[in-house]
Amino acid sequence: MKTFSNLRALARYQQNKTFVTGSIGVLIVSTISIILALLWNWVIGIIWVVLLLVFLAEMVKELIQASQSNESYLEELTYRVKVSQQEAIIDMPLGIILLGQGERIVWVNPYLQALLADEDVIGENLVEVGSDLAFAVKNYDSAQQNRFSWLNRSFDLAYQEDLGVIYLLDASESVALGTELADHRLVTGLVSVDNYEEVTEGMPDSETSKLRTDVTGQLTDWAKKYGLYVRRLSPVTYLLLGYQQDLVKAEDDKFSVVKSVREGTAQKNSPLTLSMGIAYGEQDINSLVQLAQTNLDLALGRGGDQVVVKAEESRARFYGGTTNPMEKRTRVRARVISQTIAELIDQADQVFIVGHKRPDLDAVGSAMGLWRFSQTRKKPAYVVIDESEIFSDIQSLLATVRSEQSGDDVPGSDLGVSIITEKQALDFATERSLLILVDHAKEMLDGAVDLLHDLQERVVVIDHHRLTEDGLPAKPLLTYIEPYASSTSELVTELLQYQNQKGAPITALEATAMLGGIQVDTKNFVLRTGSRTFDAASYLRANGADNELIQSFLKEKFSDFKARAELIHLAEIKDGSAIAVGDNETVYANVITAQAADELLQIEGVKASFVLTKRDDGRVGISARSNGEFNVQTVMEDLGGGGHLSNAATQVADVTTQEAYTKLVEAIEGQEAEEAE
Repeated sequence: MKTFSNLRALARYQQNKTFVTGSIGVLIVSTISIILALLWNWVIGIIWVVLLLVFLAEMVKELIQASQSNESYLEELTYRVKVSQQEAIIDMPLGIILLGQGERIVWVNPYLQALLADEDVIGENLVEVGSDLAFAVKNYDSAQQNRFSWLNRSFDLAYQEDLGVIYLLDASESVALGTELADHRLVTGLVSVDNYEEVTEGMPDSETSKLRTDVTGQLTDWAKKYGLYVRRLSPVTYLLLGYQQDLVKAEDDKFSVVKSVREGTAQKNSPLTLSMGIAYGEQDINSLVQLAQTNLDLALGRGGDQVVVKAEESRARFYGGTTNPMEKRTRVRARVISQTIAELIDQADQVFIVGHKRPDLDAVGSAMGLWRFSQTRKKPAYVVIDESEIFSDIQSLLATVRSEQSGDDVPGSDLGVSIITEKQALDFATERSLLILVDHAKEMLDGAVDLLHDLQERVVVIDHHRLTEDGLPAKPLLTYIEPYASSTSELVTELLQYQNQKGAPITALEATAMLGGIQVDTKNFVLRTGSRTFDAASYLRANGADNELIQSFLKEKFSDFKARAELIHLAEIKDGSAIAVGDNETVYANVITAQAADELLQIEGVKASFVLTKRDDGRVGISARSNGEFNVQTVMEDLGGGGHLSNAATQVADVTTQEAYTKLVEAIEGQEAEEAE
């Protein structure tokens, strides 16, 4: 603040050069006029002299009085300004701290002392007075807001390092208003009863009505408990409204209504599950509802029985999803999906089918099934595989496929020459081409990323893994994801059955590849199998699938067997979890890591197994398996991966295997803590 201590000098205008010059001019003019008057008439001259002297005396008197008045005014003004400055420093809601040597406090203003109450901070080091205050001062940046909490208040900090002065503006009311505004921002949600139609099929109307009333009652009671409003839109859909502060309470409760509905209806032999999509953070109500629908779709794509909470620019938060998804696919849905895919293929000029990186038998088998699907529609199709990154089972399969080629092979219409590289696919692709992704729904897992980017507006996804938040660069034309299914080959087998194969029947080798995919993903029909799995296997066997040929594909090298045995030897078992950590300098194939995790799960007392190995790309791969008692999917999601409740994986970059082990243990402990709640 400017000081006015020098105003007195400015007020003494009689010392100003202009004033002095003017005064001299007046004197000269007066003298000349006196001389002229005396020369003209001495009497008049004397009178003129007297008048001038009286005039000059009066003028000097007025100037002196004016000067004295100005002096008095400025002295009073200066005094009042100084007093105001002092009182402002003392009384205004601004804390001031003066620092001395070694960041020791030498003075605080009365306002800040009042906040400190009886605490004497003079002579104390800044860190001793408040660590948050010291941290804020140390990291002060004049280019941005420096807000921190101290003394149960919020302060905006300004710091003059050269003077050692700290200014603390109390921002508690502003923060409180901001919190109040945030707490009362609108939250919308959509609730779906996942399997209502399947459970109530054939049920008497009275029992259906009672079951619906029971679910609505539980949901309404839970919503009222947390200040939320719920409204039934249809027998299977509800609208949820509330404020953000209510959402926080519901999240603290971990949406217990999902568990209570599942368990309550299961006791009545009518097991229903709920899925919710909750959205917040949007100003526009239409955008908020659309986001809620997107979140609900994500929850359903992950198998249902869970809640997805997400704002537009934040990561999704998941609650529930700790049970295996119930089989709710119907043959009607499979037939409709099959017909829709057929129509999309008919509209395309050609079809490209891509599995995930380092494809297994399920990815390649389902790709071959979709290649046959395209042949039934008389459209050229290609299976895109990077053969530099395939394992021995896929090498054997492709060698067998090519050995059965006929002499007049036509690319796109003969499987042997329709297995191409991504570079070839990019050369063939047009604006009308269709891309089908199998056994994955994430860009980072795609086996032909450049092709995906070129055809991102013409994509179909068929997968059996649970959806994750970070998926594809654009929304697919069609997404057929059934997390309860044993494998993608099972899904493709069903889709294929609804196509007319008279002109292009499935071959025994294609059936064998698809059956092999089912066997690999179910561990020879032990895990994640349902009645539909055996129906698909029966259909493939009836079309010539050869179990002996599958076993020949799955034969491994002695070096791979030895590497897997080494990993199993490294495993340690603790609290029902078997964890094997490979040497950080040794690279293991993904399939070896996965097989080791499978075998560890066969040990008595092991409910979950984790195998960590170094990959050839420098990242640490983690394969996770469980017997269904422990959700390994959520553990892998915490580390950036995904999968199923009982079968999941991830890759962690820029860490050693031991560092990845530490992260894994923390994620497991977090999951166990959640399950304990």
